[in-house]
Amino acid sequence: MADQDTPHKDRAVIRTPNTAGAAHSHSLREPTLQEYRQRLVQEMTNRSVPLPMKSFLDTFLPVPPGQKPKWTAAALRRKFTTLKKVNNAKVKEAIVADKFTKVVNKSDLASGFKLVLSQHRYDANDASQQRIDGAFFPTESAPTDGTPHWTEQLVSVEFKRHGSENDPFDDKKVLDTEVTPRKKVRSQLASYAEMVFKLQPRTHLFMLIVIGRQFRVLRWDRSGRIGQASRGQLGLDPTATLIKPGSDEYKEMDALAKEVATDLVAESDSIVAKGHENNMFAYVRRMFHDSLKGDCPRWKLAVPQDDGSMRYFLVGKPRFEAPGLVGRATQGYVAMDPLAKEPKKKLVWLKDAWRTFYDLVESEGFVLHQLRAAGVPNIPTLLCHGDLPGQATVTPVIWDDNHKAARVNKDAATCVSPACPDDIPTIPTPVPPASSAEVAVPAAPTSGTKRSRADDDDQQKMPPPPGVGGSKADESEETCPLRRHVHYRIVVEEVALPLEEFEHGHHLVSVICDCIEAHEQAAKLGILHRDISGGNILIYPRVDEGRNGDKVVSMNGLLTDWELSKDIKSTGQPRRARQPERTGTWQYMSVALINNPKKVVEIADELEAFFHVLLYYAVRYLDSNCVDVAAYIERYFEAYQIDNGQYRCGNSKSYTITTGELQISAGTDLMFNSVIDRVLRTILRWLKAHYAVRKHEESQKGSAPVLHPNRPVVARPRKTTAIARNIDTSLYMDGAADVPGAPSETTIVDAYKLRRHDALIEFLVACLNAAKWSKHDKVPDRIPSKVEKQLATAPTGLISADTECSKRRKTNSGVAVPVEPASQTLPRSNHSLAAVWDSGFASGSKPPDSSCPQ
Repeated sequence: MADQDTPHKDRAVIRTPNTAGAAHSHSLREPTLQEYRQRLVQEMTNRSVPLPMKSFLDTFLPVPPGQKPKWTAAALRRKFTTLKKVNNAKVKEAIVADKFTKVVNKSDLASGFKLVLSQHRYDANDASQQRIDGAFFPTESAPTDGTPHWTEQLVSVEFKRHGSENDPFDDKKVLDTEVTPRKKVRSQLASYAEMVFKLQPRTHLFMLIVIGRQFRVLRWDRSGRIGQASRGQLGLDPTATLIKPGSDEYKEMDALAKEVATDLVAESDSIVAKGHENNMFAYVRRMFHDSLKGDCPRWKLAVPQDDGSMRYFLVGKPRFEAPGLVGRATQGYVAMDPLAKEPKKKLVWLKDAWRTFYDLVESEGFVLHQLRAAGVPNIPTLLCHGDLPGQATVTPVIWDDNHKAARVNKDAATCVSPACPDDIPTIPTPVPPASSAEVAVPAAPTSGTKRSRADDDDQQKMPPPPGVGGSKADESEETCPLRRHVHYRIVVEEVALPLEEFEHGHHLVSVICDCIEAHEQAAKLGILHRDISGGNILIYPRVDEGRNGDKVVSMNGLLTDWELSKDIKSTGQPRRARQPERTGTWQYMSVALINNPKKVVEIADELEAFFHVLLYYAVRYLDSNCVDVAAYIERYFEAYQIDNGQYRCGNSKSYTITTGELQISAGTDLMFNSVIDRVLRTILRWLKAHYAVRKHEESQKGSAPVLHPNRPVVARPRKTTAIARNIDTSLYMDGAADVPGAPSETTIVDAYKLRRHDALIEFLVACLNAAKWSKHDKVPDRIPSKVEKQLATAPTGLISADTECSKRRKTNSGVAVPVEPASQTLPRSNHSLAAVWDSGFASGSKPPDSSCPQ
């Protein structure tokens, strides 16, 4: 990138770029807009790719064949003579905006479009009250009320007064500079870009920032010149069609959203009237109704089918949308299927995402098809899915090209003379760190092929926190660390309820047990889910046969979001990472995975994640002796530590798992006074044993394993009265008693129970059949609507390495990455468990919803 006098044009290219029933998530405290912007800008660090003017225009805004640019550089310079005096820091931003806008509109520089200012008012339905300075709109529909109209902007525009401190990038040093004023501008632009992506079906977004008499053009991407560009070139998704008020489809959506008296109630054991088995559940229609409230735009979205044709679904406001600009940019909708005949199938779940595009990384629909064909229970039912044609990120290609150029000529000049606008040298790219950075700048890839595993196997490397252990880029790194993404949509039949809607403690355990059974059957096929979290365990009601022959509602568990799953069947090659970042959800990840990002995910890690989910929802929604639930959850689930520049599990979670002590403060056990206590402490005892055995095995590397790797598979009966049986230790013990310091036989037996699913499922079934469950142990959410965090916080919190943030009740997805080490502040003394204090917390939430009201 290089600064230019307006209207010269060295262009900045930067990038922006799951499921049923997902709702908006929140952390313990919603961040302010400024805090959220800080997190956004940190998320975008090392995700900017510069291009010189000519390369930018040729790549993204080419002049149509047989045509010439409408304006020469000299003619443009004459048009902007009125801006000569704005290259003065004393000239206010409003004057820069006014003069620039008048030149553009009066001279018709963007034929067919009009630049409209909006710096003084915000949209009425925008809770965040953001006011971008202006935007280009089609001339015939340009607004006149002075508000941003986020849902209609084609090209966003921001104005700043003259001065390098107002330039978000630094061409001469580090592109994504950490200089505070520049970084603040960059955070502002990122929040504007996210707003547009959230409210419009977009493949990419162009943004213009005018700084006095200089400017930059940014291209934000989920990975002809403006007046001559098509809507597709401007980033509008051609597979999404706006549904206009008054149209037949608009009226059909309104009709389907109206309450129907015969809709079914989602409540365990409720009787279903004869002939109503195929009726819709009332909560599903209510979700659809809520998505149509206000003046939010409605869309007809195309979804590919197996035969190559498109199937169309009608949607309103997303029920779920991942915040941030980096990652899969997932949105989830309750969608209307115009082709469905049965009432209950009229409303389905549609997920729109930019999935990772690599060898060995299959689409979620492909995985669901495999699982369904094998009879795996308690998973979504696939309707259709596919990648949208021509919509993939190519930033890795541009990164590669620039990286090679930078290595050839590291000292190439980065200064561009305004007097020679058509003779701009190539500007070398500042080398991003060899880390989990994700960048994308694109439209369609230059090649439709996936990147191979060998090209993108990152060995799970994470960058050190800035200021901790150093953070400079490794200039010897040749492999591009940036992910490839392709635009993808999938539709499943089930519109489910979030896990927090469980009815009581017995139901919570039952739902989780259902999902463990799904996980077990998938694992037998060699498929591990790899993102067990509260957001991916849902409740799905269905109509079953009752004991007396009548029809009743059962509320079952549904394990969703298989997009991060991995086929672990032996291929004769070492099991290695398939994409440049660790996947998973920080709050529920096993201690072993958090502390060792290179570790291969195993069944024991997944079962530990189920335990963390159970604990989280029990503490938050069941009656217990925990007084300060917010502080407990923050410290146990969100905390992290920094050890020699590496991220480590928070002290409380690590202490609990390795000692088996479930405490709310020193000497005080967490108690629910129900069967939940037995469930949690038994599993926790097994986890303690598992880590003890693992620790011993690691200390005896090269020796025979304590647990036999080739023990035979023993079938277990599926009876509702099953009790966890005694395990024949001869099947897996290899003379452990003869090894100095070896765990006891009891410890080994307990550890074995988490190497497979059998013992855990049988134990949970036995507990579910116990007679001491209460039907009234669920209480209202025990986290206040407003709560201050107690742990020290990095200035912009944490970001996610994978950044599929904020699924229901989760604040981060991926490995937490603090901005810089936080000061060591002690948590409240009545919660302290040890003398090693956590140094931060994982916080990936977003400010109050800034789109249409619910």
